[in-house]
Amino acid sequence: MADKTQKKPKASFLQHLGLWGYKLFCLCLRLTDIRLVATFGRIIGYLVWICSSDRRKIVARNFRIIVSPSLRADKLNAMVRRNMVRTTMNLACSLRTGLMSDKEMARSIRMEGADHFEACGMNGHCVISCIPHAGNWEILARIRPHFKKVEHFGSMYRRMSNPLLEELVYKSRTAYGCEMFSKEDGLRSVLKLARTGGLLGVLSDQFTQEGLFLPYFGKVTGVTPLPALLYKRCKGKGHLFSVFTRNTRLGCWDAVLGREMTLPEKCDTMAEITMEVNKALEKVQLEDILDGFWMHHRWKCTADFAPRQDDEVTVVAKANARLPFRIIVCLPETIDEALQTVPMLKTLSNCRFDAQLTVICPEAQQAFWKQEPYIRHVVTSDTPKSAFEQLEEEDIYKDGPFDVLFMLSDNRKLFRNLRQLEPIYMSTYADNPLCRKYKRAFRTRFERTEDILQLPRPMQHLRLLQSAHGIAPGYADISSREGNPTATACFIAPFSSLGSADCWPEDRWQELVSKLPQGNTSLLALPANSKEAAEMAERLGIPCVCAAPEALAEHLGPGTRLYAVDGDLPQLAAHYGSACTVLMGSRAPEQYVPLGKNIKAVNNHTPCHPCYRSSCDQGSDHCLSELSADDVLNA
Repeated sequence: MADKTQKKPKASFLQHLGLWGYKLFCLCLRLTDIRLVATFGRIIGYLVWICSSDRRKIVARNFRIIVSPSLRADKLNAMVRRNMVRTTMNLACSLRTGLMSDKEMARSIRMEGADHFEACGMNGHCVISCIPHAGNWEILARIRPHFKKVEHFGSMYRRMSNPLLEELVYKSRTAYGCEMFSKEDGLRSVLKLARTGGLLGVLSDQFTQEGLFLPYFGKVTGVTPLPALLYKRCKGKGHLFSVFTRNTRLGCWDAVLGREMTLPEKCDTMAEITMEVNKALEKVQLEDILDGFWMHHRWKCTADFAPRQDDEVTVVAKANARLPFRIIVCLPETIDEALQTVPMLKTLSNCRFDAQLTVICPEAQQAFWKQEPYIRHVVTSDTPKSAFEQLEEEDIYKDGPFDVLFMLSDNRKLFRNLRQLEPIYMSTYADNPLCRKYKRAFRTRFERTEDILQLPRPMQHLRLLQSAHGIAPGYADISSREGNPTATACFIAPFSSLGSADCWPEDRWQELVSKLPQGNTSLLALPANSKEAAEMAERLGIPCVCAAPEALAEHLGPGTRLYAVDGDLPQLAAHYGSACTVLMGSRAPEQYVPLGKNIKAVNNHTPCHPCYRSSCDQGSDHCLSELSADDVLNA
């Protein structure tokens, strides 16, 4: 029979090297006074602040969430510097804390509220200590000998990747009677302690994708529901405390233990209790905000940034949220391509209750996107003031830092400009030229396989959200709002934004006009084609309407019909709910025909179709020219 016992994997040479390096480091620390360690820690903190621009950006982002979203310039930079110096000092001293003698502990550590803390953990009662990452939290593993009346004193922790170091650190932490529970081992032992009583510490402010998404300092993020779970398992014998350490002077800290939380009446759901824990941690953190460990990406975005949650969690989150979840979408350069992102934009704006959508587009499209109700801010990509400078303006800046960027444009200059927004989660298609050049910048690189490339372009964008980000499509129809409900006109649109390959001969337009309702047919064009449109309309004997994309809502609506060559106008007509027949010359109808009601595509299947050319190299009597007026009318 095979031996069922699993042998521990043999440690590698690097793991042994790390162990002996750590032991040598600890030996040096043991011989060094804690105040000298603190001094060295501050010096290293200044070096970290100078050299690590990425960490500076993370800390600055966190302070804008914690203190004020409008923080900037000198005041923000000073807070970042002071926090990074103090955090590095606290981390250096936490290593020395585990090596302190009792005499050194008495000189360096002062406890506040210890009597009440201990009393609540006796006689079968359990104290659930909700601990933020602040100060020198390693102290809390060393104070076990001060609570001899309490039978159990435990703490949750995360295992180290090096098993040799993990064993050494575990022994040092448990040497003073503190029971350590790793989340990798499950919750059975922790729940048992909660039921039997004692003192239990939980680092409650760290990000977790598997937890509840609730506001912390007003911005929704993943938080652990473990304190609420333990409290409910205590069945009336649980006490929630906010426990933290604060730096008082060089090499000295207070361990604040007596802050018991008082839950409101009828606060009994996991979400409500967790929200109260968050509020209590916010309060103690704000007592000295510089003591917090803000060098980690606390409010980071992940690929699954719109997780499904119970309605009761969403209700609690809505009632306490202050800052939005900010999404930027860099739209394609042409309005034809940009319009095909509308289902994606609408889905993003509704993917979570706190979503706020900002789009970046060329200046010519700005007025159009500003009228879309689901978009909060519109920034231009081709004006003298850069996109980043516009995002830094007060009316946009005051809503807090951005969370995720979808790069649907391949504008390299724009992307380099937007990289100043880091840390921000970036997503794009793997075939975007920017992805190939700046691969490491994009956390999500969605591969469009052959079957996805056959889908309509709007569906490809929705597939990006569904497959890469777990967001179910919310809208299949590109139409975002109806245009003029009283408009009943019939239009022709003979000018294509795609080039001469998508043009139809004028004599065919003449024939088509003769078969359309007389007196109710007009030629429709964009301002770029206004001169040619006026001349052609005069030759055809019909009125001419020239309007910018944002003004077409006055002329188009569910009661109108448009006959147009492929390009901008068919997409705009579908956007405003108009019926439309599209003559597809160079592009594949299954990919580029607008989505919407009463949209028909007409094209002549030839061996060279689709060619995606702006001009045809097969002569004038080819492709669209072979389509008759009856072919278009009978589509």
